[in-house]
Amino acid sequence: MKKIEVLGLQTIPEIKAGDRLAQIICDCAKSENTGINDKDIIVLTSKIVSKALGLTRKKSDVKISEKALKISKKTGKDPIWVQMIFDVGHQVVAVLPLGGVIGKYIVDGSTNTETTQKLCDNEKCLFITKSPSGSIHTCDAGIDGSNHPEGIVSLFPENPDGEALKIRKEIEKISGRKIAVILADTELTFYGTIDTAVGSSGINPCSIMFGKKDKFGKPKFGGVDLVGQEITAASALLFGQTDAGIPVTIIRGYDYQFDEKRNVSNTMRFSGGEKGVLQTVGETMRLTSYAINGLGKKFLLRIGSWFVR
Repeated sequence: MKKIEVLGLQTIPEIKAGDRLAQIICDCAKSENTGINDKDIIVLTSKIVSKALGLTRKKSDVKISEKALKISKKTGKDPIWVQMIFDVGHQVVAVLPLGGVIGKYIVDGSTNTETTQKLCDNEKCLFITKSPSGSIHTCDAGIDGSNHPEGIVSLFPENPDGEALKIRKEIEKISGRKIAVILADTELTFYGTIDTAVGSSGINPCSIMFGKKDKFGKPKFGGVDLVGQEITAASALLFGQTDAGIPVTIIRGYDYQFDEKRNVSNTMRFSGGEKGVLQTVGETMRLTSYAINGLGKKFLLRIGSWFVR
């Protein structure tokens, strides 16, 4: 029998600026009789990395610009929140309103509809943003106020792959084990949220088995599995989104090849240029729409127009 274990460290303390995450992880793994083994994959929430780096901000310190005020009036978004997005250098590429059909879907899926409705009414919308490095963030540039005191938020690490590398090297030095590290953050999908890999070191987050023969000897059309995302999603079952208090997991038993070069930023982006890829997708959708009638055609054409500039 094959098995993969997901071990959640339950004794990680509240992280403060300047804390050595690698030492804390090793100490907690030892105290919980788990230890660190060769080929373990350590998955950390990006929030505790932000806290350790001191990437927190008081909302009361934010100075609101005219630009932020204008966008706030148009979208209903808190101008302080809009300004913080601009301050971290992100570009707003789309606005997702939390009313109408989307708001109804969120409320219907809640066990406390009154509180959920108030949250949606207060938040108004989510901003989908693009970072200076080109990565897309679906939830307000990764700025997060949850599990912080009132008025405090954490900012997303500028170089999550670089932080994953630093933490991996330090854990390996302390433990004497060869491991991989993945940084996780919550992102929006069409029907809800999921924790995704936003940084990595020591493991290729995207498998390269396209064309590999299946058990009948046929080359498979597929095999470009998002391994980093799958591992992170499994960890999220223990992370939780509210008060679970488990920000670090150890994935044990997954057979992978060590990789010092590939990470999230250099593997999960198209090298041919983002604009060209988007135009190709958009044109393909337009061509496909000719074979579709009615509402489906209109919907596909609308999506295609998003990609063609």
